[in-house]
Formats: sequence, structure tokens, C-alpha cells
Amino acid sequence: MAEVEKRYSITGDAALKIMTQVYERANGMGKAVYIAVTDGTGGLVGLLGHEKCPVMCRKVAQDKAYTAFATRMKTAKWKAYVYSCGEDDKYVMLNQPGFIAASGGAPIMIDGIVAGGIGVSGAGQREDEDLADFGASLIGAV
Repeated sequence: MAEVEKRYSITGDAALKIMTQVYERANGMGKAVYIAVTDGTGGLVGLLGHEKCPVMCRKVAQDKAYTAFATRMKTAKWKAYVYSCGEDDKYVMLNQPGFIAASGGAPIMIDGIVAGGIGVSGAGQREDEDLADFGASLIGAV
């Protein structure tokens, strides 16, 4: 049907499994992080944080997950795009609630369709990105 699109959405069970594996990997690196996962509507479906991670990272992880879901791109790519724009456009993009221009978020894709997003914060943007990419890659394995 032309009026209907197929959609996927991460479940709470899948989010828990993804977050657990990312949490364990971060701990193995000696990093305290927050991990957030959104479902196929962009709504938060999971949040897990290390007790030693700064509380600010909780919201940053959520914003990274939402940005990855909403833009359908890694947040590192979104960050590069935002900072390549003119000042007026950059201002608008940097001031949208829930969006963030920081590395560490990745869309969770199933058959080319965005099923959610994952955001990681607390390890530094490069490590956050590696951990988010790892989490996003787990969807077929959970």
C-alpha cells in the first residue's frame, strides 16, 4: 500500500541487552558512562548509568540517542554538518530541544529502517562514538 510504511522499533528487552553489553565494554575500558536507547518513535526506552559518571552525562546520552534517531545519522556526522552551516542555521540547529551536536550517538537500523537510536556519554566523544557504534551493531545479535 502506498499510504503505509513499514516501521521497526527497539523493544525494552533489546534495549536492556544492548545497554548491558555497552556498559560492560565501557567498564572494561575503565570508563564510567550513561547509555540511552530510543525506540522507533524517538521515545526513551532505556537508560543505564554508572554511579561514577557525572550526572550531566545522563541528559547528554539521551540527546545523542534522540538526535541519532531523528536525523537518521551518527551524531558525529550531524555535528560536522551543523558546524559547516552558516551562523543563522547553526544557531537554529543548536537550539532545538533534544538535539545535540556531539559525537557518541548512532541510529539503530533494521533493513535500512531506523528502529531507534543509542547515545553514550561520559567516556569522551571519540570513545562515546565507538561505544555507540558497538551498541548499534548489536541489534542483530540480541
